[in-house]
Amino acid sequence: METQGNGNTGSALDSETVPESWPMSVEQFLKGPYLYRSDVILTRKHRSFSSWLIRWATRSSFSHASLVFLVPHREKGFNNTFVIESASKGVDLSNLADYLSGQRMVVGFRRINGDWCDEDVRSLVRGRMLNSIKSTYSYATAAAIGLSFFNFFSFGVRSRIFGARKAIQGRRKGSWQPPNSFICSGLVQLGYIDAVCELISTGKLEPRRISEVVMQGELKRFLPKDWNQFSEAEQFEIMWDFVAGFEDILEAITPEELASSRAMEWTYVMRDGVVHKVRSQENAEELLDWHPKA
Repeated sequence: METQGNGNTGSALDSETVPESWPMSVEQFLKGPYLYRSDVILTRKHRSFSSWLIRWATRSSFSHASLVFLVPHREKGFNNTFVIESASKGVDLSNLADYLSGQRMVVGFRRINGDWCDEDVRSLVRGRMLNSIKSTYSYATAAAIGLSFFNFFSFGVRSRIFGARKAIQGRRKGSWQPPNSFICSGLVQLGYIDAVCELISTGKLEPRRISEVVMQGELKRFLPKDWNQFSEAEQFEIMWDFVAGFEDILEAITPEELASSRAMEWTYVMRDGVVHKVRSQENAEELLDWHPKA
């Protein structure tokens, strides 16, 4: 099992091969043992219309969310870190180094709290998201519709006025799929939900663990604070009713809700072209409150 914490794996070999000196270059960061599979990545790009529109429409500090899929220090034969994301043409894999290029990018990394979220859980989360490449969630019809300026802009305006959930529902009623750029964070949320539900159904996790991967704070009010007051059968029923009943809201989660979720902690922030290690919530807020000078 990986040791939880802000990038510390507890390996003597790791500390010897990659001496820590913060902030560090992106190149050194990507070579080190700092990222875990299924870490959540939130990004925004300054002076980018598409990034601004998504942030404006969803009232978010970030415009995109993705998940760490593969890290070189855990996978033999790979030199690059890959992320899985919902992009304009559907769910796909991308090289993380491409995210971290450019002085106008701000990138935040978050990690699920709790020792229960071990390597098996992390691997299953990325597996559930990988399945989305071939499933209906890849929104293959979006490729036929095309991410036209009108489609992109009009959905952004509807999201701002009516909220992401109603905008998604309205587009689907008209047999139109929302632009993938607007549901990237929903893919991340459902990846965790689907994986945890599978592990619960096979007896590897307790039903109460579903509470720890629901990123939308308001939804947690519909889950028990004390699961022990219910029988095992009742706990399973509560979990499945919750997931089935609120799937549309979970899908419409915004990058801001991922950023503010108490289910995760900040681990790193990239700005000014270098990566900073986050030492507290206040430190994260300070690092993220930044705009490029030029």
